[in-house]
Amino acid sequence: MQQISDWLAKLGMSEYVRRFAENDIDCSVLPYLTEQDLKELGVSLGHRRKMLASISQLGGAIQTTPETGGRPEPAADGSAERRQVTVLFCDLVGSTEMAGSVDPELLSVLIRRYQDVCAGAIGRFGGFVAKFLGDGVLAYFGFPRAFEDAAERGVRAALAIAAEVGSIERPDGMRLRTRIGIATGVVVVGEIVGSGFAQERTIVGETPNLAARLQALAAPDTILVSETTRNLLGSLFELEATGEHDLKGFARPVPAWRVRGEAAVESRFAAIRTRARLPLIGRAHEMGLTLDRWRLARFGEGQIVTVIGEPGIGKSRLIEALQEALCGEPHTRVYLQCSPYYSDSALYPLIQHLERAARFVAADSPSARIEKLRGLFARRVASDPIAIPLLAELLSIPSPEGTAPVSTVPAQRKAAILSLLVDEIVRLGETDPVLLVLEDAHWIDATTLELMTRLIDSIGAARLLAVVTARPEFLAPWQARQHSTLLTLSRLGRAESAELASGIAASHDLSAETIDAIVAKTDGVPLFVEELTKTILESAGEEDAAVPATLKDSLMARLDRLGEAREVAQIASVLGRHFTFDLLAAIGPSDDAVIEAALVKLSAAGIVFPEGRGLERSFSFKHVLVRDIAYESLLLGRRREWHERVARVLEEQFSELAATEPEMLALSFRGSRVGRPRLRLSYARRRSGGEPVRLKGGNCAFLDRSKIGRGASASR
Repeated sequence: MQQISDWLAKLGMSEYVRRFAENDIDCSVLPYLTEQDLKELGVSLGHRRKMLASISQLGGAIQTTPETGGRPEPAADGSAERRQVTVLFCDLVGSTEMAGSVDPELLSVLIRRYQDVCAGAIGRFGGFVAKFLGDGVLAYFGFPRAFEDAAERGVRAALAIAAEVGSIERPDGMRLRTRIGIATGVVVVGEIVGSGFAQERTIVGETPNLAARLQALAAPDTILVSETTRNLLGSLFELEATGEHDLKGFARPVPAWRVRGEAAVESRFAAIRTRARLPLIGRAHEMGLTLDRWRLARFGEGQIVTVIGEPGIGKSRLIEALQEALCGEPHTRVYLQCSPYYSDSALYPLIQHLERAARFVAADSPSARIEKLRGLFARRVASDPIAIPLLAELLSIPSPEGTAPVSTVPAQRKAAILSLLVDEIVRLGETDPVLLVLEDAHWIDATTLELMTRLIDSIGAARLLAVVTARPEFLAPWQARQHSTLLTLSRLGRAESAELASGIAASHDLSAETIDAIVAKTDGVPLFVEELTKTILESAGEEDAAVPATLKDSLMARLDRLGEAREVAQIASVLGRHFTFDLLAAIGPSDDAVIEAALVKLSAAGIVFPEGRGLERSFSFKHVLVRDIAYESLLLGRRREWHERVARVLEEQFSELAATEPEMLALSFRGSRVGRPRLRLSYARRRSGGEPVRLKGGNCAFLDRSKIGRGASASR
């Protein structure tokens, strides 16, 4: 805790030392702190921003050493792994020219301000500042902690950097300018090289080189992104194709896109999911129940339906289908979208909705915006003189002269704003029934949650249906209300998953075996089915296609939340989707108690679940793709080491298992690459007592002819 105390003292925030100590936050926990964590600790907004920026600069867990005089530095554990990372490379335009015309001391101040702005923006969006290269900044999004939206975070940070750096003035009165390149791809990242002040985490792969080349290609005040990054962004941002470019070190011309700004999108789902809409499959009961609640709401019995489900299970698709079903009926729609970037911004979803409803544009003057509000709330303004001042305050518009004064007590102003918004939403139903959609309530801010609770208490006799979507961690405060309905979406069945995969591949010739393989790997999660099918189509029908790039960030984010239990998940992934406790404990680097605790954490997080296989304790990964991403994150060398260890342990300690399940032993030898391939095949053949049968892709099965006709087929 002394290290944490020193770090907080350096930031001038020693008042938080006791809170960190009471919550057992030490250097190993520090890199994983989120904005929400700091908020729960009672850290103010400004201090949260400074802490996150500092953590980003430190680059992970910190430690103090005598050699650095108590200076925090990255923990040198030397670990490295394979993972998808979005790399941002930023450069200051004209720094060489400034070096010759600006006093070195003034230049140092300018560079420091520029670096602070970059580090602050990167930290706010969960990035990791890997290195300052003079006036260049290298940052990662997706390491050391993965996010399901790493590419989006990188672009948002870049936009913030461009805007904030542009406000810094040079001695000659000109503004600082930047050029930024962003690329996404699989890299080897995390290994510590060097020592002391020269210590840094390496990143190896094509992605950082591509980001650097895009940065060099970009014009001043321009952000260029790679093709993979662009595909992950969907239509969240306005992107302009710049064509293909010959870049040094790249054999083929590389396409690039310029980021023009954030797009005005209503739904994150619609922005990210750019594929053609498919029929809603496997949700007939849920759809029927929601439409039944709509019929009640139409006749003045207000309802709320809370749709709960894991990511990718189809919550937003159900909302989309509901809106399609109602498109022929007269109704008013209010769409509120929560955001992980604004979970601390009061009433952010309502503000976004009001700005869309009033048709604000960037060029509008304050007076023009006030007039648009008057038109939108004409009925209310006629009877309520403080309506416009309240709305102007909510939307950060200067109040027009001559308007009634608003109470100077913040609590009273907040209560008045909430009352006005609730009244206006309910009043909409006097003309046509209202469908109010609140998406991603797990990211809701406290004030919007309070508004929703008040609204639910007011809709008993209103013509309004509210539909809220959220992940399982969200606890709805209105759940006990009489007019509240909870819908928990389950996974699709095998037949439904096959139907979905076949629909996505309708214009392609995928075999029944390939469809079955997709169904087996996706476990009934519609998003997994869609993305894996698309990946297989793009890879010419190869069933063993890698985890789709669109899923890697979200799957890795699930593992990164596990802390030390993640290593146990990675080791278990070497054993396959199903594994026993005894075998895992035999090959694991920790004692049984540590592995036991890790499995408890993995089970609680929904990564693995226990299953009954006779008298032995066994477990299974909940999703094949989660197992795959854990396996793919291991370096190739580490995979071989673990496979070899599994093979040796099977031979020496689990000979009966090796005899009854020889395919497990064969795959372990194959993964370890011990000996020559022909010898490994011969060994596995002897253990299985079978004859080799050549299969697709160079795989080999051993047919035990002695068991033909008794239910046995082949051991792979």
